[in-house]
Amino acid sequence: MYSCCCNRRKLLKRSLQAISLLALGSCQKSSSLASPIDLRAQESSKIQADTLQVLALRGIAQTQKQLKVGDQVFSGEVVEVDKDSEVILGAPDQSAFQLNSYARAQLILKKEGGQINLERGSVTAAITQKRNRKYRLRMPALQVGVKGTVFHAEADWLGEPNQAYFCLCYGQADLQGSTGAALMPLSASYHTALVGRGDEHNTEIQPLDVVANHDDLGIKRIIELGNVPHEMSWLRL
Repeated sequence: MYSCCCNRRKLLKRSLQAISLLALGSCQKSSSLASPIDLRAQESSKIQADTLQVLALRGIAQTQKQLKVGDQVFSGEVVEVDKDSEVILGAPDQSAFQLNSYARAQLILKKEGGQINLERGSVTAAITQKRNRKYRLRMPALQVGVKGTVFHAEADWLGEPNQAYFCLCYGQADLQGSTGAALMPLSASYHTALVGRGDEHNTEIQPLDVVANHDDLGIKRIIELGNVPHEMSWLRL
């Protein structure tokens, strides 16, 4: 169901292999490993008046209190999701974010988009296609700029904190290393996945022919619950 065109895969693989070498050189300037995201240090200074709303909930999710459907989550608050639980949050710009089992994340809303700081676990997101709405996804091993995009990301892929999984389900993204160094643009008309590994010397990106822990039906649900203005003809249901 999730196989991509062979030629596109080969082209992507060559591009990613080439950029891995470039990333090695550009990131050697960094003298220390990027620290794990400390959400507590950012929380008080980043909270804004904007809020997200809990659109759906399975199991347990909490900020400073346990959440329920209809609750508001302030911009900058840290959300933690229990094992085997998930929560879908809707933003004022009609972007929607599903935080999955074990996730710990902070969503910061800004005038023209926002930032998702994902410390652990995974997020599946549908970013509005409204004009000029840009978001940045920040994980310990990889950073990604997205606009009008559907994506799934895991901050600690296979239990490794310096290894991130990113699937560009549909749209465009700009990949960056753990230090924020620009790596490459990426586009996809259907699930295109990769793994980013970061340490004090380099950021390595490798293509991965695996669509992990998300599917088209789940994406459709997120788009519909969030009333996200987003193209859905690419979904294979």
